[in-house]
Amino acid sequence: MYRRAIAIVCSALILAGLGAAARKNGNDTIFSQINAIVKTLSAITGLPEKHPVTYAEISKKQLRQFLVKRIKKTLKPAELHADELSLKMFGLVPQDFDLKQSTIDLLTEQAAAFYDYQERKLFLLQGSSFTAEQTTLAHELSHALADQNFNLSKYMDSSPGNDDENLAHTAVVEGEASWLMVAYDLKASGQPPVPTREMLDSVADSSDSSMAEYPVLKSSPLYIQQSLLFPYSEGTLFFDAVYRKLGKPSFAGVFTDPPSDSAQIIHPERYFDREKETKPDVVMLKLRDAKLLTEGSMGEFDQEMMIREFLNKAEADRLAPHLSGGYYKIFEIGKNREPLLDYASEWDSERDAAAYFAAYRQILRKKWKTCNVAQSSPAQASQDVFAGTGDNGYFVSRLMGDRVTSVEGLHDLDEWNRLRFVPSSTAAAAHVEF
Repeated sequence: MYRRAIAIVCSALILAGLGAAARKNGNDTIFSQINAIVKTLSAITGLPEKHPVTYAEISKKQLRQFLVKRIKKTLKPAELHADELSLKMFGLVPQDFDLKQSTIDLLTEQAAAFYDYQERKLFLLQGSSFTAEQTTLAHELSHALADQNFNLSKYMDSSPGNDDENLAHTAVVEGEASWLMVAYDLKASGQPPVPTREMLDSVADSSDSSMAEYPVLKSSPLYIQQSLLFPYSEGTLFFDAVYRKLGKPSFAGVFTDPPSDSAQIIHPERYFDREKETKPDVVMLKLRDAKLLTEGSMGEFDQEMMIREFLNKAEADRLAPHLSGGYYKIFEIGKNREPLLDYASEWDSERDAAAYFAAYRQILRKKWKTCNVAQSSPAQASQDVFAGTGDNGYFVSRLMGDRVTSVEGLHDLDEWNRLRFVPSSTAAAAHVEF
């Protein structure tokens, strides 16, 4: 969904075309700090510095121009449309939300310093004061050191079918850099470079509180806000948990043996136990004139944000950790290319699935302007099926043991009735094939 656009831009943030602003090593007070900071980071991590980090300055205007060109060059219009539509089908952004414009505005607003994985160069925004802000440089130079050892461009490569893994990898990169930023400050002041949990909690807390400084971020939908903040807040605490268990080898371990999903970031014990999210089968529909537009994972972070958006944080905290895995496909149907969402989630137990099914019924009622619920067939237990019409057509959501499925955006009445009235036991055994 949204993370593909962010990952593509951030994985090669500043490319060729800005070389005219590059500076040579000299007496510049900002850049003279770079080598010393990298050497300190190398001492903390044990990762060797393989070559000096090159650098350049850019203007705000140059950055915005780059973002526009980068998205146009890397994301095809159809891919950008698919990502935006995915967010809208789940109700995570308003129907008039512009993903491209939002991405450009958000990243331009927050720009201060960036390490570009493809150019392997540090870029600083012109006019920013970094002389007294060595911690900011330490964060970005942590990326440079990791890149020299683990090829971050490859590590951050976006896999369209696994958005949740992309988020987990971003959390590793930003979490380790945030941890090292604090460790660098400690070492520079003569203290052991091991942050306390209280120090790291303050870093995590500052992510949310910093929204006051960024009006574009503050006014963005909850899912967009938290997609940007999660890698820093949860990623920092994840890396600390790994460091507490593995010590210095953790600086390499999180790259050579990375987490596979957001649940492993939120619950580090799942990372240690190699507990991966599942990929449940979606409803196998036989659709006329249907084209698969996009598909992807729906992990714990996504579930948490969706439940928070439409219900509340307490309910999200209660339900989301019990997700085993989620997956979705979006089709375009008929001459008018109407969108259809085919979504499945799997839960730790039948009880957890039933609790989520109850919550998802509320989500469906709230994410649409109109939601008319159809009466259940006498032969069909009403607690197992929730069906009716929403803003974009017919829908059928179903509870089947430890799985919950939902098909939304149907326009074929016969197909809708087949989905509604098939017995749940038959649907579960056949993965709901029609």
